Amino acid sequence: MGQLLRINFENKDYTFKLLSSLPNDRKVAELELLVNGETQVLERDADKWRFKNNEDAELNRLADAIGRAITLRFRII
Repeated sequence: MGQLLRINFENKDYTFKLLSSLPNDRKVAELELLVNGETQVLERDADKWRFKNNEDAELNRLADAIGRAITLRFRII
């Protein structure tokens, strides 16, 4: 997508960039992101977002915040 986005989560700034393109129907279950210089895969688990293959609850709270920000910005379902 190209645009560098920013989120403030628990008084820390994080930058992220959407690497995967959005489908025309806007139904998304997985997104590839660049988060603070690291490639991550964001996946939807029911109504929450989490980083793929990650069990760290703190990091998954960040993933959910990023997922909600992307959902609002790009109007995905």
